[in-house]
Amino acid sequence: MTAKQRTIARAVEVRGYGIHTGEPSVVRLRPAPEDGGLRFRRTDLPGAPEIPATVESVHSTHRETALRRGEAVVRTAEHVLGAAHGLMLDNLLIDVSGPEPPALDGSAGAWCDRLLEAGPVAQDAEAPCLRIDRPLRLSIGKTRYDVLPADSGRISATIDFDHPLIGRQSASARLEPVEFLRAIAPARTFGLSEWRETLRERGLALGATRDNTLALSADGLEAGQRLRFPDEFVRHKILDIIGDLALVGARLQCHVVAERPGHHGNLELARRLVSCGTTRGAGSRENEMNEEG
Repeated sequence: MTAKQRTIARAVEVRGYGIHTGEPSVVRLRPAPEDGGLRFRRTDLPGAPEIPATVESVHSTHRETALRRGEAVVRTAEHVLGAAHGLMLDNLLIDVSGPEPPALDGSAGAWCDRLLEAGPVAQDAEAPCLRIDRPLRLSIGKTRYDVLPADSGRISATIDFDHPLIGRQSASARLEPVEFLRAIAPARTFGLSEWRETLRERGLALGATRDNTLALSADGLEAGQRLRFPDEFVRHKILDIIGDLALVGARLQCHVVAERPGHHGNLELARRLVSCGTTRGAGSRENEMNEEG
């Protein structure tokens, strides 16, 4: 049986403030028609311009994934996109009343809660799927991605941070709703406390607080914070990969193995996967990729 496209049954709202801009915003998640894909709409701008969640819309990958169409920009799109991709929602309209969706708790958990409340529903059309027939590789500096043939989606990642609470961590998760909700969606974003002032001088992390960011001191977490998983850091990196690869516009039927991933590498991988071709059902395309440097 072929998988069907999915959207939500009704609209729901999310309110909060952006982690980078610090600005308040309201997001209205709405059902979308078959083949509509994931699309943002800046409701605060004249004409409410739409920004499709595609690799062509990528504007910036510096500590976030920002999308742009014309003068309309949506920053830090990866967590809401991660929630949609992890829940296998193919079509969704995401109305945003400002330049950045709310940070909420820094994970995709609350986004998933609202989308589940809205009621995921199947549509009639077949879901777009991307699969490969032979291994692919992408290398960018110390970052590497291997994409392996598989019957379903899986994301594995390894990170290596010079910090006593992180060090070298590895994790893996199937790209399907139950495992995503349990193992990946609750993982929060993180950063070193010593970065705070430098980032804010650059107009970043203006809305970052202990409520939405795991703040790392020199030897652990800042007072009052606790991990949800011993390896929450690498799990959040997997969440970022899932959100960034939502821009492929298809469900992944492959195993992505990432070493030291980041938004820049994730988006380069998304571009390579798009170049392989997206097909329906069991269709497939062959391609090789290898980028060094």
